[in-house]
Amino acid sequence: MKQQSELRNLVMTIIGVLVVLIGLTWANHFYAARNPGGNDFLVHWMGTRSLIVDGISPYSDEVAGRIQTMVYGRLAQGGEHQLRVAYPLYSIVLFFPFALFPDFNLARALWMTVSEIGLLGLAIFSIRLADWRPKFGMLSAFILFSMLWYHGLRPLINGNAVILVAFAAVAGLTAIRSKAEELA
Repeated sequence: MKQQSELRNLVMTIIGVLVVLIGLTWANHFYAARNPGGNDFLVHWMGTRSLIVDGISPYSDEVAGRIQTMVYGRLAQGGEHQLRVAYPLYSIVLFFPFALFPDFNLARALWMTVSEIGLLGLAIFSIRLADWRPKFGMLSAFILFSMLWYHGLRPLINGNAVILVAFAAVAGLTAIRSKAEELA
């Protein structure tokens, strides 16, 4: 009987989390479709997509032209950002799942959802790493601040990978502190 109750609770928790993630992704898609941007993500999404779908180097002039045309409606002119892939080739591992989606707005919405989870995880792991035990009100305020301050919101809107990189760094440090070096 106890196992059934635990299993039911687990299933309900999983369903609840999935509903929240689907709702968050829907809201992000709604935002992405109405607010152009996400150029930091666009560059690497298009570069990764060009490599895996068309077999074209993400560093090529052709891919840069595709990105520039998508952003400016034409090739970049002198003085404008050239919007070229600058990350090392192995960064494709990070962008690969999103490059499987041909619709940029959907890919951007999914990226934003993952980044929002990363911001939440970054806040939680930072608290654990600092061995801070705030009361519920302070914890709520800290997490809300972490999600909405400039350095969290700006990379989220631009689609910058810094959120996931920071999350990975702090999660790794937390694992080391917990004597889980293999996990780190």
